[in-house]
Amino acid sequence: MNIRHSTLALVAALLLGAAGPAPAAGEQTPVDVWQTFLQPKYFKGRPIVEDKTVIDMKTPYRSEDAAFTPVTIKAQFAQTPARYIERIYVIVDNNPEPLAGTFTMTPDMGRADLALRLRIDNYTNVRAIAVLNTGEHHMVTNFVKAQGGCSAPLGSDFAKAMDRMGTMNFRTVGERNADNTIVGQLMLSHPNVTGMQKDQKTQLIRPAHYVKAVKLYFNDKLIMTAETGISISEDPSFRFFFRPEQTGEIRADVTDSKGMSWSHRFKVDA
Repeated sequence: MNIRHSTLALVAALLLGAAGPAPAAGEQTPVDVWQTFLQPKYFKGRPIVEDKTVIDMKTPYRSEDAAFTPVTIKAQFAQTPARYIERIYVIVDNNPEPLAGTFTMTPDMGRADLALRLRIDNYTNVRAIAVLNTGEHHMVTNFVKAQGGCSAPLGSDFAKAMDRMGTMNFRTVGERNADNTIVGQLMLSHPNVTGMQKDQKTQLIRPAHYVKAVKLYFNDKLIMTAETGISISEDPSFRFFFRPEQTGEIRADVTDSKGMSWSHRFKVDA
């Protein structure tokens, strides 16, 4: 082998050594998306403690349906005016739009637990970051195996989904707790089009059209706000705590990315 060929072989070997072995299918990417891009974008300069003293999170390790991946966030203490979770961010590292939702909580909820369904586009870390009224940031992280959730076709006929868009249902779940809280569930009909899904007839990509904001009131007092994007599933469903100390009404105000809005009231018997 001449000198030139020997040099090229050495350079190639060094490059291969620097790159390291290719990751096996299913392994996380070697680029730390969170530390490199997402943490500086959403929490620049904010110290974040990764622990389970403030919230915990339950997700499937392998999602049965990437377009409807269940996520349950559990607060580790009650909401009080002195100490409460002010905001929860839900982030899906490897989704086209990583910030799935920002949920603003109030002490009137009693507890800051939350349940929802996500679209997962690739094997990824899912993160919940809780911000306390004191300014502390606490994070929990779960790895979820799922693919194709953001481009998956709608689970129902598109025309029918558009016809019933804005329809809402509300129910309470289970019995009242000792602290007078109860779980409420809001179910909203909306196709939540991501902008990555094909029309099966025309083969054209449907423009994004998704829920942007949900505001929940009890007796016209704001208890929770959800600011959401394309990573929330079709027909969004949110479970949350509230404290109905008297008979009243839950009001849900919803706005989507095309400026459409709906408002419904539901009676709650104390």
